[in-house]
Amino acid sequence: MNLGEAIDSEFSLLGAMGEDELLAAFDGATPAVRRRFARNVRQMSRQRAVPPSKGSRGELEKRLHLLPKDTQDGLARQTLQAVDAAYYVVKDVSGSKVQKLLKDDDNKVVGLSNISSAKLEKGNHFLLHGIVLLAGTADTGETAFDVNFGVLPDYVRNGEFEFIANGTTLIQNASCELFNTTGQTVPLGFFELDNPKLIKDQQTIEFNVEWGANAPDNTYLKAILRGTTILKA
Repeated sequence: MNLGEAIDSEFSLLGAMGEDELLAAFDGATPAVRRRFARNVRQMSRQRAVPPSKGSRGELEKRLHLLPKDTQDGLARQTLQAVDAAYYVVKDVSGSKVQKLLKDDDNKVVGLSNISSAKLEKGNHFLLHGIVLLAGTADTGETAFDVNFGVLPDYVRNGEFEFIANGTTLIQNASCELFNTTGQTVPLGFFELDNPKLIKDQQTIEFNVEWGANAPDNTYLKAILRGTTILKA
């Protein structure tokens, strides 16, 4: 990216540029762009007390340097944009004690999943800010599309889960109690990560849950991965 693109971006991409890259961009800039850069530096100095972006967007901004160079360039040129994302999947867990909520044979079906093959599409880097896990039971003659999902039943809440992405375990053997939001002023079943993770595109994601007693018939779990993803503008 050139200096003008880095300045005009809605993101603070100057911090993502290496020293050599920044010096080269400055050397190649026109006098007008250099003056604009100087004005921005003075303005940033005056605004040091202004708090950074909040939530998953703020966490993504801290990790811009981890994104591929072409993605940084796309954000600078505004051909790419950061948007809120909520990837979800619903699974029938009737009679089971273990469930892989994301599988490589998953397909996108409205109401059941909006992520295929347990992977993000090419170019869709995702900052995972939190995970939602809900449960519900369908009445006789009903399907997953009829379930009113709510907080986890005790037998699941007393179980544990793991989350794997980028070829490594990001959350290991954690209690499902983390999804118990009863009495809290947060979204239902929402667990906010203390250490948000940048998940790469085209890498297998696993969300595995295990509990101690067989789930009743017609029981479903719904997982939602909340955060910020990068898409074409």
